[in-house]
Amino acid sequence: MTRQEFDETVRRIKGWLTDEGIFRSQIPDENAHYHFQIEFPAGSSHLMGIVFPKPREDIILIIGGATLSPEHRERLNAMSPQEKKKLLWDMRFDLLFKESEFTMIPSAEDFQQIQFLRPLRLDGINMNLMMDA
Repeated sequence: MTRQEFDETVRRIKGWLTDEGIFRSQIPDENAHYHFQIEFPAGSSHLMGIVFPKPREDIILIIGGATLSPEHRERLNAMSPQEKKKLLWDMRFDLLFKESEFTMIPSAEDFQQIQFLRPLRLDGINMNLMMDA
């Protein structure tokens, strides 16, 4: 993909985000050509990122996450070690079969947040694929 094609693809994607009412801002990011912050779904206060990483010009990364509430962390930590281990194993196993990659932060055994990452290749990008991601 040429730089001109890349820039046109970025403009098209930003247009889709704006048309859907989910584009919020462009974030300065020295590790990315572009980094957009979106609110998805619109009006939800749930922020996600769309990153065009350097030095690549052939993919975008859709980044989102879920944070455990203090109440849910407390309940999780109140489980017996066996129950907690089984629950966390089942969660990781279920997430392995999703299209997004995931990371449990700070660790799989004591997570507070799950970060989801979905790379998309720009040569096949369309609005439907991006919105599904």
